[in-house]
Amino acid sequence: MPQYNQGDHVEYHPIGGRHGTSTSTGVIQHVLTEPEVAGDQKQHINASKDEPKYEIKNDKTGKTSAIKQDNIERVCDEDS
Repeated sequence: MPQYNQGDHVEYHPIGGRHGTSTSTGVIQHVLTEPEVAGDQKQHINASKDEPKYEIKNDKTGKTSAIKQDNIERVCDEDS
């Protein structure tokens, strides 16, 4: 089940999985709970209700990509 919602401002690992060292921030544009095409690259994403993915727009680059739920660290405070 999805733990985050559309509109949430989150900190996440864009590459390298949950144990990657770099993090980014962005806003969840869409919660994916079934297979569909997503992100700026228009990739087919295998999402499900048990393994949701999140289409996140990166704050710095403005690019959108699909991110696994496990790669999201937290919802950012409004002051972050």
